[in-house]
Amino acid sequence: MKLLLLTSILFLCGIQLSCAKSLRTLDFSYYWSLDEINEYIHDLGQRFPEITEVEEMGITDENRTIFGIRIVNNQNLAERNFSMPILMITGGASARDWISVMAAINIIHELVEHYNEFQILVDYLEWFVIPCLNPDGFVFSQTEGNREWVKTRKVLQGTDCIGVNIERNFNIYWDSGSDDPCSDEYRGPVQTSEEATRLLEFFFYYTSRVQESYISIQAGIPNSFNGNVAYPFAHSSEAIPDNWERKRNIANDMSASINRLTGARYRTGSAANLAGQASGTSTDYATTVTETPLAFTVFAPAGGRFGYDVEEWRINPIVDQIFAAIEDLARHLIFSPTND
Repeated sequence: MKLLLLTSILFLCGIQLSCAKSLRTLDFSYYWSLDEINEYIHDLGQRFPEITEVEEMGITDENRTIFGIRIVNNQNLAERNFSMPILMITGGASARDWISVMAAINIIHELVEHYNEFQILVDYLEWFVIPCLNPDGFVFSQTEGNREWVKTRKVLQGTDCIGVNIERNFNIYWDSGSDDPCSDEYRGPVQTSEEATRLLEFFFYYTSRVQESYISIQAGIPNSFNGNVAYPFAHSSEAIPDNWERKRNIANDMSASINRLTGARYRTGSAANLAGQASGTSTDYATTVTETPLAFTVFAPAGGRFGYDVEEWRINPIVDQIFAAIEDLARHLIFSPTND
């Protein structure tokens, strides 16, 4: 793991929101490997046992472990009878979405290593972050000539094509997805065929009583050089989720926080209207099946030649932008848990 030795920086932070651009002690000038990601979160688990716990969430087709990290003030959690609002975040569902993985790592970094700055977020929320939901695909996409890879690396019976799109594999309007196993949009041979999908669906059910929010971080929408904060639904541009006004208002606040703290502009709207209709998505599943009150997809700004291949020099500003949005959402959950 490459670490940067940075000089001390003095800065002022606003009363309502902490300063998103905090002292960074990690090297975000390049895209990390899976080994570096796993090494880092395990190191945090050893150094900060009072607020972190690394969990083995599942095993992939190529026998890699999907790791998650739980972040919470354990003493506060015990005092509250182990019942605290849960905010779950995933990155890297699409193998080529490297920027989403870096954004998830940065969220972990800020909450844990800068606990003194963001203490209220850890003291009054229980966080679960899975930085790389698709490790097989992620590793494959980092090999020469495979940067565009999207899917898992599942071997499919009866075809030479490989892999399933995790974000088309959830048991919600799954039948409407692509049945072409060679397509990047392939929904899978059956719904919930992938380990990542199974573990998330199980997690949503297991925590449905206290899970307040779920965030899927993804790479940019092609030709959309602004980022996007999207609320459900993805499967239809006409369907309206329960309490959609609250979802819309919080999405707008997340966008406003990004602009206030970083100067960037993120669009807001339903996932179908912003990114196009898609079935079998994690946010639609969380919203509809397990009734998670607040589920959003945060799309990073597009970059590179194809939108997903964001240049390395843009990692730092983009992860700051996404953290500003997540911090704003977390404060809604703490200070306005039911109404905004």
